[in-house]
Amino acid sequence: MRGIVGRASNNRAARSVLQRLLPWLCLVAVLAAPGVAAAMGFRIYYQPQLNMKMVVGEGRIEDGDAKRFQSAVKRADRDDEGLVVFILDSPGGNVEAAFRMVDVMDKAHIYTVVPNGAKCASACASILFASGARRSVVGSGMLGFHSCYRHEGNTYAEDSLCNEIIAANAMLRGVSHAAINRFVDKYGATEMAWVGPNIACRSLQGLCKPGRLEGRSGAKDALARSFGCSKLTSVAGQLICGDAELTRADDQLARIYDQKMKTSTNKARLRADQRTWLRDSRNVCVDKACLMRSYQRRIDELQRVRS
Repeated sequence: MRGIVGRASNNRAARSVLQRLLPWLCLVAVLAAPGVAAAMGFRIYYQPQLNMKMVVGEGRIEDGDAKRFQSAVKRADRDDEGLVVFILDSPGGNVEAAFRMVDVMDKAHIYTVVPNGAKCASACASILFASGARRSVVGSGMLGFHSCYRHEGNTYAEDSLCNEIIAANAMLRGVSHAAINRFVDKYGATEMAWVGPNIACRSLQGLCKPGRLEGRSGAKDALARSFGCSKLTSVAGQLICGDAELTRADDQLARIYDQKMKTSTNKARLRADQRTWLRDSRNVCVDKACLMRSYQRRIDELQRVRS
């Protein structure tokens, strides 16, 4: 990696090196965090506050991911810049498979985001995240970096060719030489440098590239919550988690309910009524308007309850 950073002083040089080296990428080269992880899966998450369907990618990067990712992208929405938001949570994986996904990303125009609770390491960070047309780490999201390596028996050996290809690709995307060198010089194949948004987006020049989407009121917080909210199984739960207004309504109701429980002389009845409301009203809603009506009715009911 140090060689390519020293020689390539502009995008034209980086592109030339990338085109020359990529066809020779060793198929056994991997760039992944230690440990075992499931293959990358893709799902669509509807973010209610932004009114957008996003792609969530979780798991190890492996052969065949590009085709499944391409299929998922077709079901997603685009922001004002025409970009599909791609939420990343992955320990890395096969380098060639990652670059095949990058081919899809370049054609589809992707906004890579690592939000609260998500970790994007190794090939995920240095290849997928860095290849987004727009790129953001928000909330408690983390990026992990280390050198590319290959298996040699029971040991790991640094793969300089793989590192050169990854460096050339990063520079094409506007990542500075200094940002690349900062971790390559200090972290080998078995060490991981974890960085959050303060370092990734402020100290590593060019690594983050926020888009217009984040300029919308509340959008950054909505993006930060996206990964955790996408894991909820119920439609109502995802909507409440992902929308600031619904979250406030949920908090307000919870405070009123707790107060009533403390003073109620018939706690069993109050608890039963709350469960009935959850089952028959809140949890049957599939859109924000329905949920807002349900919450307001229940808040009004609780406020009329006498101890």
